[in-house]
Amino acid sequence: MPNKSARRSIVSHASELVPGSGIDSADNAVSACAEWLARLDEQEKLARRWQKLESCLIRERQWFHLSERDQALLPEAAELDAFNCQLDELYALNQKLLTALPTIVATTTSGLACKLSVALALVHPDENKETHSLIRSILRDIETVVLTVRE
Repeated sequence: MPNKSARRSIVSHASELVPGSGIDSADNAVSACAEWLARLDEQEKLARRWQKLESCLIRERQWFHLSERDQALLPEAAELDAFNCQLDELYALNQKLLTALPTIVATTTSGLACKLSVALALVHPDENKETHSLIRSILRDIETVVLTVRE
């Protein structure tokens, strides 16, 4: 999966793949994928904050040795619950958009690259190294072809 900064640059870089274009607002694939990738970044930020807080609770409050009732009494428990709710909401929104993405036609090379970027984010390299590498190489190939056309 591309890291946060790589994903952030995917959509902005994809706009450079089509000579003379910015991100084409007429290409619904670009905007839909940008939305999906932004939510994924937000999910990852929330998950890291959740992990950091839980680690602190484990270390400083023996979190796993507390009963559920005692855990719920801690002020940090509300924060963990809020993170969980936000994560669930972002996940549900992205799942809904992911269901729609196959029906959204990419009309530019940027749109194609953005849709492939979503696919790349979904295929974790530890789970399917070959597919992850293939999608990454397709994105690289698109860039190479477009750069060649520019020259």
